[in-house]
Amino acid sequence: MAYVTEEEFAAFLDPEPLPANARRLLDTASDQIDELLVGVVYDTDEDGDPVGLMLSRVFAKAVIYQAQYLKETGDETGANANVSSMSQGGLSIARALRGSSGSGRTPRYSENAIGVLRTGGLLSIYPRTR
Repeated sequence: MAYVTEEEFAAFLDPEPLPANARRLLDTASDQIDELLVGVVYDTDEDGDPVGLMLSRVFAKAVIYQAQYLKETGDETGANANVSSMSQGGLSIARALRGSSGSGRTPRYSENAIGVLRTGGLLSIYPRTR
């Protein structure tokens, strides 16, 4: 279950339209944020959702950034992580062979999402993004 509604995602993306796969992007982004936070201790309710307004806002913002990242990269599954260039129709994309992670792969996580989690006090380390 996503930490963000489609309406909240649409408000963030405005004036861009909400993508048809918004629900799936939000669910995947929420799962990926949960992945980043394995081992992190924070208060939750009986459903496992974060408790408290500030904590909920941090989760929501991180999920929105991660969903936007998935939308922009067009790679929900990570299948294109090793692709250095591709063309589709009139669009051609080339990625650097060495990113900030040094792996030569497209990072799995949005730098914005990681930043929100770090400044929100949930990540005190730099997670391995690939």
